[in-house]
Amino acid sequence: MQLVLLFPEGISTENLTQLLQQREELMEAPSNENLMPSDSGPSREHTFGSPIDLPSTLEALNIQYLDVNETRALVIYQTAILNLEVIEGELSAASHIELEVYEDPREEYSTDTEKNSGPVVGSLLDQLSSRK
Repeated sequence: MQLVLLFPEGISTENLTQLLQQREELMEAPSNENLMPSDSGPSREHTFGSPIDLPSTLEALNIQYLDVNETRALVIYQTAILNLEVIEGELSAASHIELEVYEDPREEYSTDTEKNSGPVVGSLLDQLSSRK
């Protein structure tokens, strides 16, 4: 299992500690248990034209992530925490993914005055798609 931690501006050690604790809970939970809260944010599926290596792509983009298993990772992007689930393939060769907002971006990093996590998902998918 790989643990990649980069400390971008605006991410506190408290947020990272919380994310690590959540990762430990995910690793200990039964695989058939629903691990995401029912009130989680928007999700979006995306199919890539050809499989991409998500860990390498995220690292190249300097985006923090924690791999949970071969098909799932938690991603910190623009201070939001997203659940990345590979539907077809695995993290190293993903063809079809689903991104779900686990925690909205902090207000000072949002482009709007209201928290809106939809653009965060779209922005991350744009970056992943452009780095093939």
